[in-house]
Formats: sequence, structure tokens, C-alpha cells
Amino acid sequence: MKKLSITKKILIAANCLFCLSMFGQQTNPSTGDNTVNEPSFKSVLDKLLKDDKMLNIMFDTRVDYQATFKGSKTDQSSFRGNTVKVWFEGEIIPGFRYRVRHRLNTPQNALYRDNYSSATDQAYFEIDAGKNLTFRVGKQAVQFGTFEFDYNAADVYLYTMTYNDLDAYKTGVNLAYRVAGQTLNFEVVNSDAPQFATDKYKNKSLAGLFLWEGSLFNNVFRTRYGYGAFQHDASKYYNWITIGNQINLKKFTAELDWYMGDRDMDYGDVVQNEDLGLRHVRDNSVSVNFKYDLGKIKPLIKGVWNKRRDQINSSSYINGGVQAAVEYYPFTDPAIKDLRFHLMYAYNRTNFNGIYNGLDGINGNQIIAGMRWFLKIK
Repeated sequence: MKKLSITKKILIAANCLFCLSMFGQQTNPSTGDNTVNEPSFKSVLDKLLKDDKMLNIMFDTRVDYQATFKGSKTDQSSFRGNTVKVWFEGEIIPGFRYRVRHRLNTPQNALYRDNYSSATDQAYFEIDAGKNLTFRVGKQAVQFGTFEFDYNAADVYLYTMTYNDLDAYKTGVNLAYRVAGQTLNFEVVNSDAPQFATDKYKNKSLAGLFLWEGSLFNNVFRTRYGYGAFQHDASKYYNWITIGNQINLKKFTAELDWYMGDRDMDYGDVVQNEDLGLRHVRDNSVSVNFKYDLGKIKPLIKGVWNKRRDQINSSSYINGGVQAAVEYYPFTDPAIKDLRFHLMYAYNRTNFNGIYNGLDGINGNQIIAGMRWFLKIK
């Protein structure tokens, strides 16, 4: 079969989408009104409903009871809808795919520059240009390295300070080149977040990222090594290095992640200074994660270490934490095999240095008990 050029793929896929968006409308010659071409619409609808390659719909939810304590004080004790997301994805024609992932428990505010809802995590097209090259266009994951950053947020209980703060999704373009089992990503996205761009420069600030997704020794050793440069103003960039290592030995998985980079942050709530404002800081975060697959039961142990250094006054604070968690998958039926129950306990402590040395260290404890279900609706 003759291969389609990338231009033809775009034109064919765009035509399919246009036909769907028109819902099979046609003009009635006698009245001039738009009427539905029922046979055509029905055939398109039937194809969408029957062909999983063209359309998959998933429902992703996680509900928790969460209790958080700082010293003897209870910060939180409540049930919480952690994740409520709907996924739409499929392949319109060979080599032309799409994905839309939308949160139902996030405000639907339009982002200033992206012009997407803040509740829309992803909305992109992927186009294959041959066997080794893929273009992605739209709102997508920012290509930071580390394995922690690559996880679905519903699968992370204790996270590093960096994971919690960095923007995970932005609008732009990504080029992925695959060679010898490795994938090299080159991405350009908007960089208008206050932690990176000045207010005067945010409407023209961009970020360039590189990510190596490696697979070595039959997937025993995997990598996610990244570098990103984010425009701060016309002459200054904030740089990030992100390194992720994963070892897979049968049912055992170990991960070691490291983030280091500069940005502007208001950490006044941590050092009890409401007037602190945005400050130039350098963040370091390390994550060590161990998982073992026992079938229906999966224990997890994770440790994190974070250091935030104020580049203006040379002061810092350090946070460390450890979690013990277990996930239980009780069902084998395909419709509910991904339904799980989880229980997690974590301890963390924050210590202060420099001009913040007089602050008392903070001990924190957290308990999470809940359920997550990733359900394929269609």
C-alpha cells in the first residue's frame, strides 16, 4: 500500500473532523434550511461507536479520605475528590491520532495565553511522518524528565516539592524521534507562568526542552533525562535539569529521580511571612521510589528530599519525607480490573537555615485511604 504523505494525512484527518463537526448537515434546496443527512450521519456515528481505533472514552476518578497533621494541629480531615477526568482519544486515520483529557473538578477558567480551559490537561494531535518521527501539536505534557513527573497524578501520593509546583501542561509543539529503542523529544511550549516569565515578558516568553526516554538491556534500565530553558525576560533564562532512572527486575521496580532549576516563587506561607512576594530561588528535589508487584497487592515505599535556596538572601529550607503505601486490586473482570483501593501513611519534616534559622522545624503526618478507578466507557 502506498504511504500517505504528512500533508495528505493532515488534509484527510481535517476533512473527517470537519464532517463530524457539521454533524452531517446539508441544505434543503426547497427551503434553504440546514437539515441532517441522516444516512451519512448515522454511518459516521456508527463508525465512531464501533471502531475503538477512532474513539475511546475513559473515565478516571479517585476519591480519598485525607488526614493531615502538623505537630499536634489537624490541618485536614475530610473526604476529597482527588481526580475526576474524562479522556477522549483515538486514531482518525493511520498515523494521525488525537487526545483530549479534561478535569471535571477544576475551575473552567480560560488560561491567559494558552486560550484553553485550565481544566483541560491535554488537547493535541499527533502526526507520524514515517516510522521514526512524530509531531505533536496542541496542549500537552511539558517534557520534564524524571519518572515521578511522568506518572498520572492519581498514582502519586507523596510527591516532591518540584513535582507539586511545576506546570505540567502547556501549549506548543513536540518532535519525537525514535532510534534503536530510544525516543528523543524536542519541545517548544509557552512559558508565561509567573514562576518563569516576568509580567512584562509573559506574552512572548517560550521554553525549549529536550528529553531522552531511554530503554536499555531489554527494558531492565530506563531513563528520562531532560533539560529545559525557560525565558524570564529578553536576556535571562531559567534552566532546569531533570534526571530519572528506573530499574525493572521481574516484579520489582526501583526509581531514582532528581530535579534542579531556578524560578521565582512566593514561599511566604512556609516561612510565615505573608509579605515575602516572588523571590528568585533554586530548587533541588530527589525522589527514591520502590514498588513490588504481588498480583492483587502492590506495596510501595518512597522517600523525597527537597531544598529551596533563596538566591537573594542565601537562606534555605530543607524538607524530607517518607511514605509507606499499599494498593489492592481485588477484581479480575476486564471492566473493573483497574479498580483499586489504596492506603498510605507519610511522615515529613521541614528545617530552616540562614535568616530563617530561628523558626522551629515542622513535623508533618499524612494518611490517605481511598479508591481509584480507570474505566473504559467505550
